[in-house]
Amino acid sequence: MARQLRIEYEGGFYHITSRGNQREKIFGGAKDRERLKTILGRTKERYGYLLHAYVFMSNHYHLLIETPHANLHRVMQNINTSYTVFVNKKYHRSGHLFQGRYKAFIVDKDKYLLALSRYIHLNPVRAGVVKRAEQFRWSSYQEYLYGRKGETLTDTDETLRFFSKQRAVAVRKYREFVEAGTQRKSPLPGAMGSILGDEGFREGVLKFLRVTSDKVGIPEIRKIERTHEIKDIVIGVADYYGLRESDLLRRRKRTERQRKIGLYLSKLLSGKRNADIGAVFGITIQAVTNAVRDVDRRREGYKRFDLELKKIKESIVTRRQSV
Repeated sequence: MARQLRIEYEGGFYHITSRGNQREKIFGGAKDRERLKTILGRTKERYGYLLHAYVFMSNHYHLLIETPHANLHRVMQNINTSYTVFVNKKYHRSGHLFQGRYKAFIVDKDKYLLALSRYIHLNPVRAGVVKRAEQFRWSSYQEYLYGRKGETLTDTDETLRFFSKQRAVAVRKYREFVEAGTQRKSPLPGAMGSILGDEGFREGVLKFLRVTSDKVGIPEIRKIERTHEIKDIVIGVADYYGLRESDLLRRRKRTERQRKIGLYLSKLLSGKRNADIGAVFGITIQAVTNAVRDVDRRREGYKRFDLELKKIKESIVTRRQSV
């Protein structure tokens, strides 16, 4: 089974789900849920993350988390380990409480904060546990409706500001927004792999991954990208500049710039590992990494070069679609 892609960076925004092993219950009563709330509060203080929403169902929980310090793995490891230790000790059990690793979607916050907040708060309604979301004690919804600013476990301010700067008005409008969404489906099925966002957002996340590591070898990421063959990418770049394929595949000083663009777009569009790309171009893995970083720096510093690169990319994508 392919392991889920883990994406961590400063300001990352995530929808988290953690389920009981074999879908068994993870809460034995109210005190267990209270303990998990206590753990969330402690980890917030320790790791400095923001908690935008949560719900504790009988056999799983949902969190909407933002990590200013790129530390999601440490946050979740601490939460699930601490709670498992508590449950195992209390109920004289041993072994795993949760079903493998938690599931995390990296999310475009600007577009999905409200939809996911509503989805999380309506979980008990959809499950038939309560008729109205505010009747469920074990979610952050009551904190949104009745909590005082600065006195809740949940960071409600940013969500409420979407509706009004006046808290009373914002709370009323947020309640209306949530209650009007009982028939709305989860936005999560629209994710590509582990990323929920439009093409521009996905490309930004993938750009980060390529610069920091060689994670395109993880099968999960191939669900995110529209892959192209390296050969077709090379042909596309060569045609754009009026060159031959061999001009890009061989080291030549006069075509070094175009060759780096070919390497960069091979990384961007093929979904292949650095080792695979390097084999085609006859260079090392590190040389591929260096070329990609060089082009990225140039894109950030020269608007004209960035536009040129976008035109080449579009021509390659268009060529593939027309085949």
